[in-house]
Amino acid sequence: MIILLLIPAGVGARSLFEVGLGLSGIYDTNDPEDFDTFIQGMGNGENWTIGVGLNTRLAFLDLSFLAMLPNGNQEGSEALSLLSSVAFQVPLVTGSVYLTAGGGLTTDFTYPEDGSEARIIGRSASEVTFRDVVVDSPLHLRFGLDVLFGSAKVGLYYLMDSMASVGRLGEPGGWVDLFRSAGNDKIGMMMQLALF
Repeated sequence: MIILLLIPAGVGARSLFEVGLGLSGIYDTNDPEDFDTFIQGMGNGENWTIGVGLNTRLAFLDLSFLAMLPNGNQEGSEALSLLSSVAFQVPLVTGSVYLTAGGGLTTDFTYPEDGSEARIIGRSASEVTFRDVVVDSPLHLRFGLDVLFGSAKVGLYYLMDSMASVGRLGEPGGWVDLFRSAGNDKIGMMMQLALF
C-alpha cells in the first residue's frame, strides 16, 4: 500500500500531498434544446455562478469543498450551496494531465434577509444535525479533466445533481437514482493554486 501511494511522487513531478485554493466559474446548462442554445446561453451572465474552493489531495485521492453562490435565489433570502466531493485522479500524462471522477454531497444553506432563522437543506438550522446533512443532502457526480502548470491547475468538469441521497441509497432503486439527473446539470471551469 505504501509503495502504491509513493508511485506518483516517484514517477512524476507532482508531490504526494497537496493543499490548494481554487476559483470556479460554473455554467448552468438550463436544459438547452440544442447545441446552439447551449452556446448562446454562455453569453448570459445569469447562467453563471462563482465558486470558491479548498482542495486537499493525497496521491490519487482528492477531497474538495466548493462554496457556490447560486443564481435565482428565493425572494427575500440569500442562498449558498456547499459541494463536498471526493474524487479519484487518474494520470493521462503523468505530472501534466489528469482525469478526475467522483462525487459527494450538495448542501444548500438559506439565510432570510428579515433576520429569521437560517435554513439548511430546507429545514430550520436548529433542527438539523450533522447526521441529517450527511444522510439527506442530495448527491452529485463530478467528472473532469485537469491540466497542471507547475503549482497551478486549470480544469474543466461536468457536474450532475442526482436524485439520490446517502439515506436513499439503501432503499429499493436508490442506486439507480444516483445516475438519474435531477435536471441541474452544470459545466464548470476551475483555476487552482497549490499552497503547499
